[in-house]
Amino acid sequence: MAETPEVAFVVNPIAGMGGRVGLKGTDGVVEEAIRRGAEPVAPGRARAFLEALECEVRLLTAGGPMGEDVLRDLRIPYEVIYRPGTPTTAEDTREFCRRALRRGAGIVV
Repeated sequence: MAETPEVAFVVNPIAGMGGRVGLKGTDGVVEEAIRRGAEPVAPGRARAFLEALECEVRLLTAGGPMGEDVLRDLRIPYEVIYRPGTPTTAEDTREFCRRALRRGAGIVV
């Protein structure tokens, strides 16, 4: 019997916020995006992905808004392998990915 594949599941909680309020992104301008009325869109997209997932996988994720929150809300089993700082940064994403790959995750989503 095949082993259940490990999938690294990570959410960039600020991804997609800048474009909706006329910015080219949110790198370095998250506060401006929020001031203009931007709201997080990535968690909703992550939720849609998880709800459509039809195969059995073992999910490795980062804590809080980088994956854990959505998985907990949907009551999907997961393992937190990294706890990001507050606010989250690009370095948090890189460190999570490094740890996931060391763990043998076959794919990062």
